[in-house]
Amino acid sequence: MAEDKKKDGDGKTDEGKKKKGLPPIVLIALGAVVGGAGVVFAIPPKVVEKKVEEPHFDDIDITHPDQIQHEFNPRTKAGKSMVRVAFKFVYTVRSDREQAAFDELKKNWEEANSRALLLLKTRSFEELNTEAGIRILENDMIADLDRALFPAGESKVAHVTKVLWIKWLMQ
Repeated sequence: MAEDKKKDGDGKTDEGKKKKGLPPIVLIALGAVVGGAGVVFAIPPKVVEKKVEEPHFDDIDITHPDQIQHEFNPRTKAGKSMVRVAFKFVYTVRSDREQAAFDELKKNWEEANSRALLLLKTRSFEELNTEAGIRILENDMIADLDRALFPAGESKVAHVTKVLWIKWLMQ
């Protein structure tokens, strides 16, 4: 019986030793949870940058509704002559800057009108009477109107691209 008590006593002491600590599987699971939480809080989240497309604005051609009209005496060798011209112009502007271009037009309209007259008066009657002379005048008028209406400040708002002749009378 003494031996039975020892066996019973030894059995109880062995079981008691096993119950004092946590099983290894629980320790592994606990370590994994704590380690996972540490990774979540210690490492910053991955930031995914989405590339946003810049808005695309198209260039549009606008025919200015007001016409520039002048009567003048061109340079002549002999005699007097009179020329009456009227024209409109087309300008190209980015669609988002249309209002800014219109504001520039309003602000510089008188100067452009004056420059057009001065440019016309520098031409001779013979130059104004030929097709090549008219094309040269048209190119000069586009460049001069562009400088007058849309001065190149910080950024040019629009560009004059065409002259549309409405009236051309020479006497």
